[in-house]
Amino acid sequence: MNPDVSIIIFCYNQTKYISEAIQSILAQTFTNWELLVSDNGSVDGTQEKIKNFIHDPRIKLLLNDKNETITKRYKEALSKTRGNYISILYGDDFYMPEKIEKQLGCFENLSKEWGVVHGPGLTLNQSDGKKVLASCTKAHGEALKDLLVNYYDGFINPISPLVRSECFRIYPSYQDLFVEAECLYFKFSLTYKFFYLDEPLVVMRQHDTNMRWFSKRNSEVLDACLERLPTFKEFPDEYSDLLLRMRVKALTNSAWQNIRLGIDSNWAKSKLISSFRLSFFQSFSIRNLIALSLTLMPNFLVIWFNQLINILFRRTEQIYIDEPYQKKE
Repeated sequence: MNPDVSIIIFCYNQTKYISEAIQSILAQTFTNWELLVSDNGSVDGTQEKIKNFIHDPRIKLLLNDKNETITKRYKEALSKTRGNYISILYGDDFYMPEKIEKQLGCFENLSKEWGVVHGPGLTLNQSDGKKVLASCTKAHGEALKDLLVNYYDGFINPISPLVRSECFRIYPSYQDLFVEAECLYFKFSLTYKFFYLDEPLVVMRQHDTNMRWFSKRNSEVLDACLERLPTFKEFPDEYSDLLLRMRVKALTNSAWQNIRLGIDSNWAKSKLISSFRLSFFQSFSIRNLIALSLTLMPNFLVIWFNQLINILFRRTEQIYIDEPYQKKE
């Protein structure tokens, strides 16, 4: 008998957390699932921890010696799933015991035009053990407009959704991008309705080596996905202006964050220029003019500016971490 739900765990060098992630699947109150654990060439003992669970016939190990892009690992794992529904987890996070059961219960009362059940999640600060409710969208029903307009108020929680498997077949990941992740939900919303279940059923860890900090690659992937969205025949023409506004906001926000982090002023300048080329009117603001000016200044002045902002507005220093899911050459 095929499983109703396919759960995929993606991991890389997460030996401290991977066992708890897998245990959270074993603890699910709904039991007709299969688990595929995709390891992206870990070298810290993660694969040895994963092998401890091989005794359960519902668990399949996809252990790789070579480190590749996330989209490649997504494609490999998804091609091996058998369930009617798919849920994604990362090796440093975990599910609450009723996650799958409650989301499946929602699908039982929905027609096939509903493709995604999602909801909020908790963030666990690994340094102090505190859990807080993470911001996320409450998009329900026809979701595309909500996702475009309210993206920066909170997007789809990355490990919350339970998704009909046909969504992934109709809208596969872009193989030329490092990772598509939550951007997939823009595509899913072109055809399918989203159901919002207002209950936190997942927990994401916040620690020094995970991927939930600003990175240049993440912002580039977001813009690439948004740029391609109108190429789908299902994209409504009346949303073109909303899409343009979001692209402008995404480009200028990423440039500003980059300046505040003091990483790469040339990169920030290129994003600001791209934004002004998309729409001069929508890009024109005092903040963006200040940002563009800062990209032309010596680095010590940018550092001084950031320190002043932190003092005046009592801001803590932001953290920049490149994606640890893929090793550096």
